[in-house]
Amino acid sequence: MSKSNDEQAENEYNSRIENVASLIIKDQTSLDEQDPQKLKRYYQYVKTNFKMEGESAKEFVNEAFLYLKLRNAQDADPIKEGDQFGAGFS
Repeated sequence: MSKSNDEQAENEYNSRIENVASLIIKDQTSLDEQDPQKLKRYYQYVKTNFKMEGESAKEFVNEAFLYLKLRNAQDADPIKEGDQFGAGFS
């Protein structure tokens, strides 16, 4: 039994998020980084490796940062404390 196209696309997307997240960790970038010059490295990485541009690349990088914040928030409930992460969960 093979995976559906939706599952494959979701797995690929998640793999890409983890790829960018690994780069963020390797660079020891703050999860609250706001400096456009520092973030530009990740936008460029996404553009080059995943063929995303503009707002899509920025949103993707932001999602990688959010993923790391949620993963590192051991006892936090993302639904109850989502505004802490800027995710809009409330």
